[in-house]
Amino acid sequence: MGSPEGVCDALNSLNMEKSSIHFENIKPTSQSHNLRQRDFDYVRKDLTKFNKSYGDMKPHSEVIEEFKKLIKEKTGRSAQAKAKFLIEGVFLFKKNHTDKELCQVADNFGIEFKVRVKELHIHRDEGHYDKTNNEWKPNYHAHLVVENINRETGKSVKWDKIDLSRIQDYFAEALNMQRGIKSDKKHLRALEFKVKKEQENLDNIQNEKIAVHSKKALELKGKIFID
Repeated sequence: MGSPEGVCDALNSLNMEKSSIHFENIKPTSQSHNLRQRDFDYVRKDLTKFNKSYGDMKPHSEVIEEFKKLIKEKTGRSAQAKAKFLIEGVFLFKKNHTDKELCQVADNFGIEFKVRVKELHIHRDEGHYDKTNNEWKPNYHAHLVVENINRETGKSVKWDKIDLSRIQDYFAEALNMQRGIKSDKKHLRALEFKVKKEQENLDNIQNEKIAVHSKKALELKGKIFID
């Protein structure tokens, strides 16, 4: 794939909580969620100013179309329907981690695992209020969006079990945190579940709009026919 580009070129390098990360295919709402282009009930707007985003913010839809053309050019075959062009991982960090440190973690990840990190989104505005004392419990985490297509070959990036284990080791060591276990993955999946529900809500709203529009169109056609 060549030398992966640094996601934080403008920022040039880390005490014992648990770390964990796993990658999944990006969702249609990933970018708008990460860039806070919509309102969320679990986000404190007064803390959103402490979020940071780095990298290439080209819309995911445009990048996916580029990859489809690249795959056709490089392999002579059309991209598979279930192909994963961009994947996203969520990792936890601690309050004392700086933007510069997190950027370095992302850049070194790309170099170590020979992938191009497209985006890094650092979120410090999510969390919840403790039910007993109403104290704010922050949920410090970052979203890492990675290209899952090798631009030189047009083939998907393949990680086996050893690679996935090494990725867990890498983040634990790079962030100076204890390596996470299954319970931590459940916590991360909860974040992704929220994004999934957001997409479902948007789809339902869109479907309702289409239904209303269709109904009005039928009523208009019926009236014209009767007249």
